[in-house]
Amino acid sequence: MVGEAVEADRPLHLSLGHVGLGGDNTVLSLAVAELAYQAARRAAIGATAPIVTVSNPSALPLAQDTLRRAYFTRERIVPYSGSQARWYPSNSQTLAFAAALTATMGDDRVAGNVLAGSFGPELALVLEQAQRRRIPTIATSTSLDGQAVAYAMADFPLLGEEVFAAGGYLGESAGQTAVVVTLDVLRWLLILGILIPAANALSDGALLEAVVRLLEGR
Repeated sequence: MVGEAVEADRPLHLSLGHVGLGGDNTVLSLAVAELAYQAARRAAIGATAPIVTVSNPSALPLAQDTLRRAYFTRERIVPYSGSQARWYPSNSQTLAFAAALTATMGDDRVAGNVLAGSFGPELALVLEQAQRRRIPTIATSTSLDGQAVAYAMADFPLLGEEVFAAGGYLGESAGQTAVVVTLDVLRWLLILGILIPAANALSDGALLEAVVRLLEGR
């Protein structure tokens, strides 16, 4: 997708949705910003800068810094422009932000979309416009409604925690890969920590007795 955007001299569109810093979405904001950084770093070699859109005002400095880092690592800080990070004021899960994104796709003739963050069912409006314009789209959302829309309509939906592993997938440092491996190890340790006591209880008959009592209404 990035290669096609560079060859066509058209911008890549990256959107963080409704996430922001300083609240419950802080960790998610940093994760999707890393995904946007990895995509922007690859697109920074082109003549047309990528576009990053947000709806939460606290995410605007994060979007600007994401673009700045992408150009700095490419040693092309001169072409960097903070105006490519755009804030479209909107409440969470409203059509106003979705309408702004559809307008961006048409006005800026974007070559591809990476929509990762917090989106609601209004994401359907954005993806429908992308399909009409034949713009490939990667999409995911922390909202169950938004994730369902992304799975049904996006060309490449991200599922579950894939957005948190973006640094490991796309990054080139051993540290980012180590983070993903560590998360996998901790996950399996947690699963074992749940299964071993359950297996012991089952072998002692305590779990089976509890199930029988539950079924009998005692």
